[in-house]
Amino acid sequence: MTAIADVPEHLRHTIAPPDGVHLNRRTREVEIRWPDGRTDTLSCLALRAACACSSCLHAKRSGRLALYDADITVVDAKPFGVSGLQLFFSDGHSRGVFPWGYLRELGETA
Repeated sequence: MTAIADVPEHLRHTIAPPDGVHLNRRTREVEIRWPDGRTDTLSCLALRAACACSSCLHAKRSGRLALYDADITVVDAKPFGVSGLQLFFSDGHSRGVFPWGYLRELGETA
């Protein structure tokens, strides 16, 4: 059984979904507008590298080097229930679901 302390912060708490998500294909960025007025701009490359799906986590834990094309883009983004966003990348990867809390955390460190 996993202790709550072992669960990443972004998965422990749910936060309100953003007021808007905009894919800027020209600049290869995802803009997220939060209810408190803050707007985060995350590069598609940073989002791809931050994917926490099981296959990406396994690759990171096993020490496999992941190389991503600097021109990678998010080609689509769809709400995943009320808890997050599923991103579809130009390299075909679409397994990652990004909880709202994780996206907020990524924006704070960007």
